[in-house]
Amino acid sequence: MHAYVDAQDGSPKVVIKISGTKRKTHKEIAALLDTGHNGSLSLSILDLIEIGAKLSSFGPVGLADGSNVTVYYFTVKVELDGNTKEVQASMIENPKITEAIVGLELLSPYIAFIDFKNKKIQLSTEEQLKKDLAKK
Repeated sequence: MHAYVDAQDGSPKVVIKISGTKRKTHKEIAALLDTGHNGSLSLSILDLIEIGAKLSSFGPVGLADGSNVTVYYFTVKVELDGNTKEVQASMIENPKITEAIVGLELLSPYIAFIDFKNKKIQLSTEEQLKKDLAKK
């Protein structure tokens, strides 16, 4: 999986491919890696419309500032390392916010190494990490 530190804003990013119900409509995006987001994925309303994601549910969510909001969830397919996984993506309602956010639930199968000094990120599965270590 490709992850990097964005040279423009210094934010950690993960490249993922998303799709919904529209046939042959896939979109590759660079999403902000947010360690404070315990869900899978948050996508802009524009991305959800573009891929044809289906509304699956809604419910209250507590935010970091202590407020509660109603969040709408859409069924989205996410491709990571050639594997497709169906997740519930929350909708970012403000159309001015176009950056997707990847949360910890989506990345739970991975081990992350973030080198803040050299601005590098590595995401690996446990199996891949063991293979890499065995080569050394």
